[in-house]
Amino acid sequence: MNSEAIDLMDFSKLGSNDRLAVYGALAAIIGAIVSQIGSIYGAGGLWFSALLAAAIIAVVFLPQWSPTTALPGSKGSIMLIIGGLAALGGAFGLIGGLSWFSLGGGLFAIGILVGAAGSLLMGWASWQAFQAEGGKFNLGMASAPPAAPPAAPPAPMAAPPAPMAEPMADEVGSDDEPAS
Repeated sequence: MNSEAIDLMDFSKLGSNDRLAVYGALAAIIGAIVSQIGSIYGAGGLWFSALLAAAIIAVVFLPQWSPTTALPGSKGSIMLIIGGLAALGGAFGLIGGLSWFSLGGGLFAIGILVGAAGSLLMGWASWQAFQAEGGKFNLGMASAPPAAPPAAPPAPMAAPPAPMAEPMADEVGSDDEPAS
């Protein structure tokens, strides 16, 4: 395999939530394929999740593939939308496949379970990534790198020296008076 292709998908540069999302995406894709092999009908919700899995892989690896490309919002917000829809698709695929479990399961049932678990994992990892960014949606504008913190204010000037205290009236001339 080409070493340049390996550098484009470096898992060591990913955070834990991004890795979980990629693992869930791979499971969703594999589950959709296996459920299609096991039955002529397949699971429609899982195919929807498999398409969204490709999108979440693209969002996670985009900074490595093209560092100059900016997403149209924060990474966590985009992942939450994609992962949430994928989790819904996985849940619908699981619900749609429940009737097939009673007929003996088989390869179709394994595909459904793997795909649904992967889709739900994508949704969970996306939620965690969204929460790690502060939990606020940032969509519609290209996300820019965070601004540099403001410069520290200059140090305050030292206080002027205190004025010398004037002698009190009873102290003035006390050395000059003769003792009685």
